[in-house]
Amino acid sequence: MTTLRDKAESEAVPARISAVELSKLLGLDHPPTDEQAAVIEAPLGPAVVIAGAGSGKTETMAARVVWLVANQLVRPDAVLGLTFTRKAAAELGRRIRRRLAQWRLVLERDAGHDPALAEQLAQLLAGEPAVLTYAAYAGRLVAEHAMRVGAEPDARLISPAVAWQLADAVSRNHPEALPDDIGAPGSVPRYVLEMSGQLADHMVGADDVEQLCRRVIDWFEGLPPGKSIRSPYPGDTAKFVESLRHRLALLPLVRGFTVAKAALPAVDFADQMRVAAQAAQLPEVQQLERERYAAVLLDEYQDTGHAQVETLRGLFGDGHPVTAVGDPFQSIYGWRGASHGNVSRFATTFGSADGRDADTYPLATSFRNDEVILQAANAVAAPLRKHGASVQLRAAPGAGVGRITAARTETVEDEARWLASRMSEAWQALPPGNRTAAVLV
Repeated sequence: MTTLRDKAESEAVPARISAVELSKLLGLDHPPTDEQAAVIEAPLGPAVVIAGAGSGKTETMAARVVWLVANQLVRPDAVLGLTFTRKAAAELGRRIRRRLAQWRLVLERDAGHDPALAEQLAQLLAGEPAVLTYAAYAGRLVAEHAMRVGAEPDARLISPAVAWQLADAVSRNHPEALPDDIGAPGSVPRYVLEMSGQLADHMVGADDVEQLCRRVIDWFEGLPPGKSIRSPYPGDTAKFVESLRHRLALLPLVRGFTVAKAALPAVDFADQMRVAAQAAQLPEVQQLERERYAAVLLDEYQDTGHAQVETLRGLFGDGHPVTAVGDPFQSIYGWRGASHGNVSRFATTFGSADGRDADTYPLATSFRNDEVILQAANAVAAPLRKHGASVQLRAAPGAGVGRITAARTETVEDEARWLASRMSEAWQALPPGNRTAAVLV
């Protein structure tokens, strides 16, 4: 069995451990694919990984961290990983810790009296990567740097329920009548919360929106009527003007909601993200974070909003080693300012210090589905691939042929019964102890 000491003694200048070699040293059952190895071994610089569904991105990200640490390109505690949900952060953190623990066992076995390996082992024992949600990282930035931008660092983070109560109180105490067609009174707090969040996510103020709405309405009202046009608002223009007027009517409530939060003092997640984005533009904050984190991994990048992108670009732009992983076809937070185009724009948004675009890597092998399923998915998604970065999924070696069954039923109840029957048949056909099933709606 080849050890690290044997490898070092056989080479005048020890070569870097490859991703495949590292997987063998860790005792993993499956070595990385060529695509995964390219991501794992990517140079320290900005890069974006277009990862299709079921392509093993979490395992690849964990392997990337261990490869960087094993080759002494970064210290374990100089790695930052960000993702959206606490569940995803826990899973990514668990995988990274497990792989680093396996690497620690390799070092303990081979270190002996080798000072270099002993130093690596000491670094592993001294700290570990930080894996957080985007919201948690923004909260830490606010706690450490809010005073630099004139904000309260210890303002209470309110829950969605408390935010709704504040917005409801503001709407009930609003002295002016709202437009009759704006909706039910019970819907007004939701409008206020959504509008307040959109303003924060897009980093604009209520005054900016008011000026824009009034300018557009004045411009529209000044247009000469077209030939044969009898209505002042032809087609869908009535809905357009109506939406602008509704926004103008809601802006005083949005301002009141802001005042109500400041009186506590309290902030919501959107406020926190905006303050973090403002702090991220300060050179001293950028220097501190870049010195703290030598490598940054951004998971589910397609779901980042404008304020989040500006925060990350301010802190880690201009060539800092950032690896973003995302799939434009899996963007689900468009209502919160996210855009499927974020992944396509990453290469220019996080370009290198000399002006080159960031490197782009694909992860197109799906380990989750059989061949026919992927063929159908690729056919459905074909029109989307014309509009930016994407991958065409392919089956993993050894994948089955698969089967697609379609049904058209008269009622929802008939559909449920049909689905339950098919699921039961499939479940009973599987051997006990090896049964898994899922319904995606």
